Amino acid sequence: MIRLSRNATDIICKHLTAALPGETLSVLGLQDVHVVRALPTEIDQVIVSERRTDFVLELQDGTLLHLEYQKKPERNLMRFLTYDIALAKQFRTKVRTVVLYTGNVKDAPDTLDMGGAWYRVHNVFLNRFDGDAVLHTVGQHLDAGEWEPADRIRLAFALHMRFKERTRDQAFESVLELILRIPDDLEKNLVVACILGLTGRWLTPHQERRLKEAMEMTELLEHILMEAAKEAMEKGHRQGFEEGRRQGLERGLQQGIQQGIQQGLQMGEHQKAIQIAEKMYRRGASVSDVVELTGLTEQEADAILRKVSLS
Repeated sequence: MIRLSRNATDIICKHLTAALPGETLSVLGLQDVHVVRALPTEIDQVIVSERRTDFVLELQDGTLLHLEYQKKPERNLMRFLTYDIALAKQFRTKVRTVVLYTGNVKDAPDTLDMGGAWYRVHNVFLNRFDGDAVLHTVGQHLDAGEWEPADRIRLAFALHMRFKERTRDQAFESVLELILRIPDDLEKNLVVACILGLTGRWLTPHQERRLKEAMEMTELLEHILMEAAKEAMEKGHRQGFEEGRRQGLERGLQQGIQQGIQQGLQMGEHQKAIQIAEKMYRRGASVSDVVELTGLTEQEADAILRKVSLS
């Protein structure tokens, strides 16, 4: 399972929001899902063993889409009900829960009868989808230059579908090959964000290593953090030396490095946001889209647009 820092998770969530426009999730049978943004998965005051849901998305109509992943049939829906009550209370809106079943799960309850009330979830059994056909479809779209947003979801969930023509490992390699064939770097970022944000927890250690190679090529995460950390270390040593003159070299270096790393990460993220904004403008994005995705201020986004328009 890939473990991501808070900064990395924020970056991925911003990309993930842009990766799920319109009816993108309809390829999984989910209709009327227009994503506005990804929300924090920590729930306030939930009295269960795990306070973190798998994924929560805010939709265009103001409601929430709560995604849960299961490897085994969930016989007692009370846990999901507890989450949804907490979400509804915390965000004061309706909650729609979708349970995505991986592995060989073919059936699971979707209704909880509590006598005076009913609770229902929407189950999606990924093994009912033909993975070979899905990868073939994406390949055809790339060959014809007809890539579509739904292809991001197809690649993100393909590994959990059923395959007859290839093994799971072969399917994963096919997914990576298709990612690397995507001609647009920003689009590669969005696909990798979908994989990391939606299905990354189920990757094997070998698949994690292989995906990290693709991540480096897309510059989504590791390149940002590596460059930022390198710059931060240089700043940290300089600050540490000055601090060490006052409080002792050892303590000063430690504090300086920590402060430098934080500043370096922030600078690295800001520079990457500028690069993403430039690419988005060249693809016809609006200022509001750039602000929503990158986290830049409207003034910064306007300045970048003027720069791109003159180039």
